[in-house]
Amino acid sequence: MRNTLTKGVTTNIRDYGRRDRDHCLALMLGNTPDFFAPCEVGDFEEFLDDLSHSYYVVEVAEAVVACGGWSVSSDGSASLCWGMVERSCHRKGIGSYLLRERLRLIREDDTASSVALMTSQHSRPFFERYGFAVVGVEEGGFAPGLDAVTMRLEI
Repeated sequence: MRNTLTKGVTTNIRDYGRRDRDHCLALMLGNTPDFFAPCEVGDFEEFLDDLSHSYYVVEVAEAVVACGGWSVSSDGSASLCWGMVERSCHRKGIGSYLLRERLRLIREDDTASSVALMTSQHSRPFFERYGFAVVGVEEGGFAPGLDAVTMRLEI
């Protein structure tokens, strides 16, 4: 459990627990269809129900406002998975905080040499600000009008 100050907002990051499922699902639904395709909701539900990776929630005033995780593959690369921030909290530094914390934890784990992720064209500029480079784009890869952008960061 860590506390920090993000653009004047006190945040807390902690491990995901089953009690967070509905909150995380609400975060996704609030970001659909602009950032996630409706067809991804079922995949996210399955992910939460069979969680086998490091996954976290970010709280503000004890309310879950963001979630995201990561895993390490056998090839030594880490992958960020299912990161999202409550729509009303966009552009308040919470997504940056969540990303920085996940990258810090990956570096502390010391098993990965790079970090990969797949996002849409809408979130691409956010990740580029943190040094992620585009390695592939599949137009309409998530849904019509929602491209699948593969990005990578060497650590």
